[in-house]
Amino acid sequence: MNIRKRKDGLYEARYIKGRTEEGRIVYGSFYGKTLEEAAAKRQAERDKMTVRNNPPRQVGLIILGAGSHGAEVKEIAKMLRVFGRIDYLDDDTSKEGVIGTWQDAAKFRENYGCAIVAVGNRKLRELWFSRLTEMGYVIPTLVHPTAVISESAQIGAGTVVCANATIGTNAKLGVGCIISSSVTVARGATVEDWSHIDTSGIVRIHGGEADE
Repeated sequence: MNIRKRKDGLYEARYIKGRTEEGRIVYGSFYGKTLEEAAAKRQAERDKMTVRNNPPRQVGLIILGAGSHGAEVKEIAKMLRVFGRIDYLDDDTSKEGVIGTWQDAAKFRENYGCAIVAVGNRKLRELWFSRLTEMGYVIPTLVHPTAVISESAQIGAGTVVCANATIGTNAKLGVGCIISSSVTVARGATVEDWSHIDTSGIVRIHGGEADE
């Protein structure tokens, strides 16, 4: 264990602190009145060194679509403070924040990890959800911090819940949905996959249709 009891009665726990330019080991020491105390102090330092030498990898997010909905999705994602970087893919590469076209998605998989489709076209959302999944992307669910979500509600991957929306008890939101701002999904209601409920819409339990 490389722990010794010194003449003064203290226990000394040595650890490798680093190396000199010549490659020689530099030792550090922690002291305790008991062997266990010295060992615990050393282990705490080792844990800190592990974190310093292996910082957590920041997850990036690719947003497919740099239009108005894409801008809203990016704003929500930034508010959640879980993505290290957020960029767009769009066929119009002149737009701000666009780093490539949709067809470039595969090459960004390693550096970003997460992707979401942010367009109103239902068929495109469904098609590219499938493609992104096959590429190995994680498809997140994004919920605006001001939305009120019941603990019993279920929300599918790729769904975006915008500002001030209310999702009631036992409500179910499918995959790839857009729940616009101030929408109310009543308790027990279901929103089918790929649905778009527009601003201030209400989804009731009697069939899950939106009353605009």
